[in-house]
Amino acid sequence: MDIIKLIECYNTHEACILYLEKQRWNDEPVCPYCQSKKSTPVQTECRHKCNSCNKSFSVLVGTVFMSTKLPLTKWFLAIYLILDAKKGISSLQLSRHLNVNKDTAWFMQKRIRMAMQENTLLQGIVEIDETYIGGNMTKMTKIKKKDKGFFPAGMEHKTPILGMLQRNGKVVLKAINKANGKIMQPILKKNINSKSIIVTDGFGGYYNLKSHFEKHIIINHSKNIFNIDEYNTSGIEGFWTTIKRAIIGVYHKISDKYLQHYMDEIAFKFNNRMNNQMFKCLINNMIHYTTSL
Repeated sequence: MDIIKLIECYNTHEACILYLEKQRWNDEPVCPYCQSKKSTPVQTECRHKCNSCNKSFSVLVGTVFMSTKLPLTKWFLAIYLILDAKKGISSLQLSRHLNVNKDTAWFMQKRIRMAMQENTLLQGIVEIDETYIGGNMTKMTKIKKKDKGFFPAGMEHKTPILGMLQRNGKVVLKAINKANGKIMQPILKKNINSKSIIVTDGFGGYYNLKSHFEKHIIINHSKNIFNIDEYNTSGIEGFWTTIKRAIIGVYHKISDKYLQHYMDEIAFKFNNRMNNQMFKCLINNMIHYTTSL
């Protein structure tokens, strides 16, 4: 769907409501409170009244859109703009497009990213690697070097991202507290089918995985080895540039608290890059995302 068609088809709040009702209920409203299918439409308010529990409800109840005071036309446009921006869109830029303040735009982005979470099980040949994001220089670990004062060590001031990329398939990104086997290996076992072939570099956090997966190929970069037959980690290593460009060029700074949400957005857009129904897919996620009633 292009932006012209979006504006033409969903240029009123009511048109957006009808679309959501079609996607969520298939024209058969279900009360979110008692699950009854017996209700009476309240046409002037785009709502329904349940004939069983007598509660009033709309299609927005229990979804990511719940309690919003913004017209759905702006939500639909925000979804389109976020999906269309390969490297992401800042809340400041989104606020200018939607004519809302920056905090409102950020809130919308947060809600939309919540619906971008996926439970993906990778299989086949899976490339695995880690990268490091951001970092506050004041948190750097200091190691004393004889007669030369102190110098920074390692990546202690940065946040690690664990990446898993299925060959010609999907990617899974996980923000973790520390890059070590104790934290990383349970995540790998949860997100990758045990019958898969995993490909990693020589980092110690990946040791002993051959007992769980069908095969573990180790590409030892320290010995200038970058390929073993068809196996390499160039796919996931190249993927990191997408993240780095998004942070450097668009977001500039991301807090650890919300880093996983940004990773969910990047992974969702990559995994659905060939899906011409990506807008519809995300809308379905948003109306079926469980929230408190």
